[in-house]
Amino acid sequence: YLDKDKIIGHNTDIEGFETSIKKSKFDVSDKEVLILGSGGVVPSIILALNKMKVSKITLSNRTRDKAENLKKLFKNLDVVDWGKVPNFDVIINATSIGLNKNDVINLDLSKVGKNKFFYDVIYNPSETNFLKMGKNLGNYIENGKMMFIYQASAAFKIWHGIKPLINDEVEELLDKWLELVF
Repeated sequence: YLDKDKIIGHNTDIEGFETSIKKSKFDVSDKEVLILGSGGVVPSIILALNKMKVSKITLSNRTRDKAENLKKLFKNLDVVDWGKVPNFDVIINATSIGLNKNDVINLDLSKVGKNKFFYDVIYNPSETNFLKMGKNLGNYIENGKMMFIYQASAAFKIWHGIKPLINDEVEELLDKWLELVF
């Protein structure tokens, strides 16, 4: 938007992701995080995780060069080859794998243990195969629906100066909209 002849831009991904994690009640501070993917929203997720004081961020992408490019921006990243699964407390799917109901992330996560946090930025379908796998292994799961809602809330505040109330009714309206559209 224009503000006194200056163009102002905002990134609501950071606030949307950070707020959704905080509202999930899974404390990520001092936790090791594995991010799958390196496109679109990943830089915002890394910034938010750094703000939340995670102990370590590891990145894995099907194209390693793209992950290495992010390491140029964020010196604290570790990069591993796709298919390798290092120790983690939190795993975030930030790939497009899962947008189709039959998509499967071909990673062996069977030995990661329980009580980890599986987060998928995808919100439709509401439970991707990645999240189903995490749940079946005894882990906490969360999809990207609340991130989407908190991004919209942040954008609304920027444009209108009012912070909308986010409650169960807002979630239900989004669910109904998703049913109609998809």
